[in-house]
Amino acid sequence: MARPAQPLSRLGRARGFTLIELMVTLVISLLVLMAATAFYIMSRSSYVAIDDSAALEERGAFALSVMTRLMRQTGYVPVSDNKSGGMMPVYDDNLRGIDACSNPNDSETMACGPGGSLNASDAVMIRYYGLSKSKDDPSPDESVVDCSGQGVAGASNSDTASADRGLSILYIGNGADGKPALMCKYRERDGSGTESKTTFVTQELVSGVETMQLLYGVSTNDDDVPDKYATASAMALTDWVNVKTVKIALVVRADNASADAQAPAAISLFGPLYTGDNASYTPTTDTKSVRKLYSATVQVRNYQTCGESTCM
Repeated sequence: MARPAQPLSRLGRARGFTLIELMVTLVISLLVLMAATAFYIMSRSSYVAIDDSAALEERGAFALSVMTRLMRQTGYVPVSDNKSGGMMPVYDDNLRGIDACSNPNDSETMACGPGGSLNASDAVMIRYYGLSKSKDDPSPDESVVDCSGQGVAGASNSDTASADRGLSILYIGNGADGKPALMCKYRERDGSGTESKTTFVTQELVSGVETMQLLYGVSTNDDDVPDKYATASAMALTDWVNVKTVKIALVVRADNASADAQAPAAISLFGPLYTGDNASYTPTTDTKSVRKLYSATVQVRNYQTCGESTCM
């Protein structure tokens, strides 16, 4: 006896994919997945590049602004100090630098401790006066700050004027992440804002600052125009009180490697006309990271020595 014919609708539902159809579906799915993955990688790479570029600009601008502000404070003496009446004679240097130093000593006398430097980076100490709130309140009025952002109080009297000056030491050291950073060394404060003369604190200011090089513009004929530019090691002892300008060069690097980065080339720090020591910098680590040079020339506007008559 013959079997009854099956309904066409049941036969259609029972059919599966052929091997060719399955292979075509898998290939199409794989292509879609590959396109989605490529788009994700490209989007992430673009995001990282944009984030690195923004961070690079922010760090470089901030590091340069801190240094230029402090350099302009060099040798600052208030027109009238509430406690000493402005009589603050100082004959010590208000500006002193060291070449290739990444570990300056905890001292008011600029000196470098043992060990090498990071990328031959310089260190510089800047001195200046602050202001107290009033004659009866010796705490700082916060109008003059050091590299940590804390206020510097005015001098207590003319006899201790030299030691009462504010102090900021800037150099390149290893930050918390083990990478180079702009570092600030300053004197510890007590509850009233009085600075310790023996206890120093080190603070990381800007991460990613790889090298810092400085040139000092010195006047040799007692005017306000620099006649020569020299590194710290080429400065005579008498040159420091005649510094009229400071050239700053900072190289800042991004956190992440860039796929488009080429082999690092030498970076000219002070332009093609300067060919002396530390005229250029060639990166040797994290060579795939993007770098940018930040530079400025700062005029030192205050007298670098301060006798009893010139401090008024």
